[in-house]
Amino acid sequence: MRLLLRRDLSGDVWKLAGPIVLGMISQTLMNVIDTAMVGRLGAVALAATGLGGLLSWMILGSLGGLNIGVQTVTARRFGEGNNREAGKVLDNGLLIALIIGTVCTLFISHGMSGLFRIFSDDRAVVAAGSGYIYYRLLSGLPFMIITAQRGFFNGISRTRLHMLVVLVSNVLNVILNYLLIFGKFGLPRMEAPGAGLATTLANVVGCLLFIYISTRQHRRKLFGYYNPSNLDLNVCRGIIRLAVPSGLQVLLAMTGYAAFNAFIARIGTIELATTNVCITVWSLAFLPGAGLGISAASLIGQKLGEGLPDRAEEFGWESARLGILTMGAIGLMFIIIPEQIFRIFTDDSAVIAAGRIPLRILGCIQIFDATGMVLSQALQGAGMNRWVLMAEVVVNWGFFIPGTFLVVFVFKLGLNAAWAVLAVYLIIFGLVVTMKFAGGKWKEVKV
Repeated sequence: MRLLLRRDLSGDVWKLAGPIVLGMISQTLMNVIDTAMVGRLGAVALAATGLGGLLSWMILGSLGGLNIGVQTVTARRFGEGNNREAGKVLDNGLLIALIIGTVCTLFISHGMSGLFRIFSDDRAVVAAGSGYIYYRLLSGLPFMIITAQRGFFNGISRTRLHMLVVLVSNVLNVILNYLLIFGKFGLPRMEAPGAGLATTLANVVGCLLFIYISTRQHRRKLFGYYNPSNLDLNVCRGIIRLAVPSGLQVLLAMTGYAAFNAFIARIGTIELATTNVCITVWSLAFLPGAGLGISAASLIGQKLGEGLPDRAEEFGWESARLGILTMGAIGLMFIIIPEQIFRIFTDDSAVIAAGRIPLRILGCIQIFDATGMVLSQALQGAGMNRWVLMAEVVVNWGFFIPGTFLVVFVFKLGLNAAWAVLAVYLIIFGLVVTMKFAGGKWKEVKV
């Protein structure tokens, strides 16, 4: 892996990744605004929305593995020049989204709100967090429809559609946050649960907008999607075969982070609020890596479909280099100005003081996080979803969770030691994924 960028590759990578990153920045700003607004209500509300947001994403993120399945198959068919088969992927992805999303909206939202007390023993945090997660998970159906749409259009290199939808949704979410959290213009003051409801309403509007835009695209004729005759059990199986390992990987990773939060919650509410802010800030840092990973997955799938595996590898390494540069630069900010960053989210002096070292620890390992994030998605774009899942299981559940448990409960080393364990986990995962990509066996995977 060379260190210098290649302009002939970087342009193609950023052409796809740019809209994805902008859309993800907007999405993450929505979470940041949630945190900043709720943070003005105090440490309890901040801890509740942080833990509630993590648990919500544990569910929605794992179900969102559908995006990887749809994108991987779409990119391969598109690279092969088979547009009609690519269009069939969207319709079958939407069928899967309809089924899973309905189950989430009707049943999972109730179940997770009742289970919130498992993750915290603070009654005030449980009361606020249960309402937040209930309203947040009601967005299951619109979220899944957006997920299927995003996977298809990313797979054919049309990433701007999702960016537009996300931008509109997030502007609406900011407005609804203000109205529902603080009870403005005659609406009830819902506080933390209001942030969850605002996100759900914004997702509903985003879903409807995505459908409207895609029906008016000339690509509908080219790819033949939105046609009931496209429904095919074999296509559904192909999507599910890739989506399930990816979804399980996210579920296991987020379960690990939820356990991390639950362990820290037992230390104290200040430590949990501190961790919430750190994770929110971290979510901004990994946006370039996540966007570049999605771009790499599409480009690799397309080039493998075209029969150009070496070109696919070049795009993978170039994406990783860009991720290292961008996330490494953000990491320097974490190291240099941690207190100033914390003050954006809270004016609680205890939370600010507690967050100084954890944020610097995050800054030190951003380049490893970048390689792990980009190249794991590159491997998924090639169809190695099961391998990435197993790597997550071994590193997350074999090291991260038990390691955090030991430093918190057995050795009682506190918050900073727990974040050090998380840092080592990210370093190991990044190195393992890099070695696998360098091995090159992913070039032979059939999708």
